[in-house]
Amino acid sequence: MSFMKPHLKYPEKKNSFQWKKPAAIAVMAFILLAGSGMTPDGGGTTPPDDFVVICPIDGDILDGMSVLVERAVTQEAAGAKAILFIVDTYGGRVDSAIDIANTILESPVPSIAFITGRGAISAGALISYACDHIVMAPGANIGASTPIAPGVEMTEEMNEKSMSFLRAKYRALGEEKGHNPLIGEAMVDASIELYGAPEGDDAYRVYKVEKGKVSETYAVEPQQASLTAASDAELWAQYAQPDTDPALRQIEEAVRSLTGSPETPQTAPEEDREVPDPAASSTPTAIEGLPANARLISPAGKLLTLTTREAREIGLTRISEDTPEKTLSALGFIGYRTVHVTMTWAEALFAFLTSPMISGLLLMCGIGGIYIEIKTPGFGLPGIIGGVCISLFFGSRLIIGIADWLDVLLVITGLVLLVAEIFFIPGFGIAGVSGILCLATGIYLSLTRVPIPQYTWDFMRLRDAGVTIILFSLMFMLLILLTWKVFPQTRLARGLILAHSETTAAGYTVQAAAESRALGLRGMSTSMLRPAGRGRFGGITYDIMTRGEFIEAGVPVEIIEVEGNRYVVRELEEES
Repeated sequence: MSFMKPHLKYPEKKNSFQWKKPAAIAVMAFILLAGSGMTPDGGGTTPPDDFVVICPIDGDILDGMSVLVERAVTQEAAGAKAILFIVDTYGGRVDSAIDIANTILESPVPSIAFITGRGAISAGALISYACDHIVMAPGANIGASTPIAPGVEMTEEMNEKSMSFLRAKYRALGEEKGHNPLIGEAMVDASIELYGAPEGDDAYRVYKVEKGKVSETYAVEPQQASLTAASDAELWAQYAQPDTDPALRQIEEAVRSLTGSPETPQTAPEEDREVPDPAASSTPTAIEGLPANARLISPAGKLLTLTTREAREIGLTRISEDTPEKTLSALGFIGYRTVHVTMTWAEALFAFLTSPMISGLLLMCGIGGIYIEIKTPGFGLPGIIGGVCISLFFGSRLIIGIADWLDVLLVITGLVLLVAEIFFIPGFGIAGVSGILCLATGIYLSLTRVPIPQYTWDFMRLRDAGVTIILFSLMFMLLILLTWKVFPQTRLARGLILAHSETTAAGYTVQAAAESRALGLRGMSTSMLRPAGRGRFGGITYDIMTRGEFIEAGVPVEIIEVEGNRYVVRELEEES
């Protein structure tokens, strides 16, 4: 990678140069920079069009966050020099974090994870590993990334499968971005035991111990501190060229005599050295292949979580700053314009609509509105509300990336089959069953993302889908109860619906004489009865109906029941 060249780090207590005369150094550095026509960042004047994108990743890692990061990487970062993510999270959905990490991997510009506040815990650590550079603010933490599923009973096999996937993901990200993959694995798997020891001038090697011996080691070379300007060593080499102006060479030699060559840094003063903890640095002599100066980083049985100081000691991060602006300056982006990306109101709305409770409410209103519209003639307010709620349910999930167009197609097909079954196909058969299956399958896929859950985070989706379905069912039954039992008794219903009925018990009779005359009449069906139609009886045409069977036109029928204007007939058998 282009960011893996060794360099001299920014001055720190442990590895800083022993500056003897700061005032003289400052004066000579000013003369050097003024004489060379360079700005203090070593990169000249920053073009006004150069900018850096800053995107927050805070709070719970949910589906809406992946939409924000995708927009920041694919749209806002076009033409930028870098993109900085402010990571401040305790974690969230692992599958959403995987989506975010994959999006960051496709970033066309260098990516920086600035960890602050709550730190980069769980899913936040995975996102940070996908960035080119990791910078931690003082007091931050990173780690504890094992997948958990609250309220879901998981077998040991499922847990191991999920951890195996995440270990491989951390290893792939570490190898791609130059972070130590063993550190990432120890954040996922508590059974991993790690030791570490400095190697060379500025590298740090981590040792993985299994069954009393070293099974794997990994060392990461120090990353380049500046992403824009030449490194400090390159600047010193520039002024040491033979064709350099003699006056500048004299100034350089004077600076070297006061400070010592930057290529041979002096030992830090004794009072600035950190005294290692003897208990932490002690190494069991029984471990085969472990150097004598190695110290324990992560004991077996505990997930690895690092503080800022610990992350710097083992080389996971090289810079510690307390603000994003200072982080950009430390990486060489001095004077660059910053573009802050925040979640739009539409993205926030769609993220809100995909929560389990709101999803259940939208599903209930959508299906309930369509159900009421089917049960009542015409097309009115219930149908409009149902269509809007169904559109919001699936539209928000399509935009967030939970659902697919196949899910929407299944739901539309299911609704069409149910309408056909109710209005055009008599009885209840294949069309009705197929419609219910398509509708249920489309809703299930839109809630779970995957047909069959495999990992811990898939079962969490399944749990949330169950919550949504339960809420939908309870609210739908409540809607039916209110619609058919409670609503007709309200004042609004009495103003809309004619509640008065003229029953026989109240003294109302309809065509009592006609009933006695029509009962038993025989005639001929003049139209197809399915089950209602028309028939001719003694020169009079009646609106008749059967008890459910279909009768062709021109078939002899007999009136067997009369109730008001309702004439029920049966087919007469042909006389032999």
